[in-house]
Amino acid sequence: MIFRNRFREPDTMIRAGLTCLVAGLFAQRFVHPPGDFWQGFVAGLSGVFIGLSIIFNLRGLVLQRERRNCNGR
Repeated sequence: MIFRNRFREPDTMIRAGLTCLVAGLFAQRFVHPPGDFWQGFVAGLSGVFIGLSIIFNLRGLVLQRERRNCNGR
């Protein structure tokens, strides 16, 4: 219930998106596992984080625009 209310705020969505972006870029740049399986796993995890970042940031921008349009009327 608390998360549902928090994810309707654009600032929270954008903050979550930027956190996912940092985690994804950090995993790509600084995590170098020894085996082939783990390299693929880290690459996949990094892709998931970057994809979540895109989703969260776009949703935050949509919520900002909706909030701005409702307040401007």
